[in-house]
Amino acid sequence: MERPLRFLFLIDNLRPGGAQKSLLALCRALSKTRAEPIVWCLGGSSVVESEFRDVGVSVMGARGSKVRMPLQPFAVARYIRDNRVVLVQTFLYHADIVGRLAAWWAGRRKGNPLPVVISSVRATNRQNRFWQFAMERWTARLADAFTAVSRRTLEFAANHEGVARERAFVIPNGIDMQEWSSLPEKAAARDALALPTGSWIAGTVGRLHVQKGHRYLIEAAREVLAAVPEALFLFVGYGPERTRLERLARRLGVADRVRFLGYIRDVKPVLAALDVFVLPSLWEGMSNAVLEAMAAGLPVVATAVDGSIEQVADGETGLLVPPADAGALARALVRLYRDRSLSDRMGRRGRERVEQEFSLRRTIEETLKLYERLLEERAGIPPDRWRG
Repeated sequence: MERPLRFLFLIDNLRPGGAQKSLLALCRALSKTRAEPIVWCLGGSSVVESEFRDVGVSVMGARGSKVRMPLQPFAVARYIRDNRVVLVQTFLYHADIVGRLAAWWAGRRKGNPLPVVISSVRATNRQNRFWQFAMERWTARLADAFTAVSRRTLEFAANHEGVARERAFVIPNGIDMQEWSSLPEKAAARDALALPTGSWIAGTVGRLHVQKGHRYLIEAAREVLAAVPEALFLFVGYGPERTRLERLARRLGVADRVRFLGYIRDVKPVLAALDVFVLPSLWEGMSNAVLEAMAAGLPVVATAVDGSIEQVADGETGLLVPPADAGALARALVRLYRDRSLSDRMGRRGRERVEQEFSLRRTIEETLKLYERLLEERAGIPPDRWRG
């Protein structure tokens, strides 16, 4: 029997996050083809690792650490060479560097056409230091193609990370709307989460990281509560900022109206309980959480940064506010509280927008077509060799 073509996906870690969620959807689709998707995790593992294994995807290197990072390219190169990997795709910063160098070391330096190397541009990494940008630029020439989740993300990467525009393709994140065809009733969802009756609830989903701008939502909470005493604020996710955010909520006197729910694998019941979704990020590639909120029929208040500008139609599916501006965030929330018809209309149009422009089927198909083209152009591997 002809052995399947092996596709290797490198990612920094398997903690809950947008990149991990997108990679899982891609691996799930590939597992239905004759290709064999394999994930190599450079950092620590987590509950998300089991989700890959549940769909039959092998996870390699999940016990690695940043301390051993200098040795990772050689280990990955050996795996590529020994297992005849034909395609490597990288997700996140360390994976970009390691994956590009490993593919080159595995044989590309000798002129071999394989493996095809693709890097995923998922965020505007504004927090990176000059040497990190230098490493991205130095290794970018080793990639055959780049995929970017938004046009603004691509522009940032082209200007700062050496991404060649002529080899880059914008493929936005997508949502499987079938998974969002039915949600719990709002009252039932709130009961399940033990939330106070009569509350008007704003919530956000994402890592508790400085990038996400959660502190500004907590600062906005004080102003919102002055106008809407029944307001309640939910934070779903985990991360290094939780202790600081809890301390800030206590200092501002809003701790009794702020709930930290931790990591929740299935966020549908949480979104069903909300009146409005908030994403106060300081920078953002393209948020899966925003797409899920829109799929759930929620109006969205987001900061006017990067991919969020391309997701949220300001005044139509939600409201965009300046980043790091708690006052603007509070005013937008109070506006939606006071104008329920506007809020409902935005929620309906947001769901329609996801259905029309951000379907998971479209995201996956555009990605697989890119694989087809690169494999055929570089190595003469026809699509029917692995897609069937």
